[in-house]
Amino acid sequence: MAMSTLDWLGLFGPYAVFFVMLVVYYVWEGRRERELRERFEEGEYAR
Repeated sequence: MAMSTLDWLGLFGPYAVFFVMLVVYYVWEGRRERELRERFEEGEYAR
C-alpha cells in the first residue's frame, strides 16, 4: 500500500502546524516576559 503526498500531509501536517505554533508561542512569551522584567526592574518594585 503506497501513500500519496496528500496522505503524508494529512498525517504529519497537523503535527507540523502544532510545533510551529508552539515555537511562535514560546518566542512571543519570552519577549513578553523580558518586557515585564524590564518594566518591574525599572519601576517601583526596584526600590
